[in-house]
Amino acid sequence: MRWFGLCVTSLLLLVSVPASAQTFGAPVPGMCLLSRTGAIGASRAGQSMQAQLRTAIDRDRRALEGRQSAIAPIEFQRQLGVLNQQAQAFEQQQNARFIAAQTRGQQQIDRALNEALSRVITRNACGVVMERDHAYGWNNAMDITSAAAREMDGILQNVALQ
Repeated sequence: MRWFGLCVTSLLLLVSVPASAQTFGAPVPGMCLLSRTGAIGASRAGQSMQAQLRTAIDRDRRALEGRQSAIAPIEFQRQLGVLNQQAQAFEQQQNARFIAAQTRGQQQIDRALNEALSRVITRNACGVVMERDHAYGWNNAMDITSAAAREMDGILQNVALQ
């Protein structure tokens, strides 16, 4: 029974450990790994863009709901078709604006990431940079993701979507 308790405790400890890659062997000189989405998501600029896009979506949703509830109950059935057409047109316009804003924001983030990577790659003497998210395991000394995010924070903190 004691052995069973020890196994269960060990299993619980293993499950509670954060999911990270196992460290495989010694670092390979000149080889660096980067999680592009991880670096962008951890950077202030990436977080700024996500917050702004979410705010814009919520604002547009409230405006659309406000227009729908402004219709008098007597006219609701008659104007429902017109309202649905307006809502669809409004949504299409907003989708186009959202995509344009997202593109502008992503271009700013890509420029900052490229500049940050240039610095981090030079500093770490990377001969090759591979996408970390597709690796089964790695030596953490080869991971430049957090360094790239920190470097991005020094280059760009807020994204201008307008």
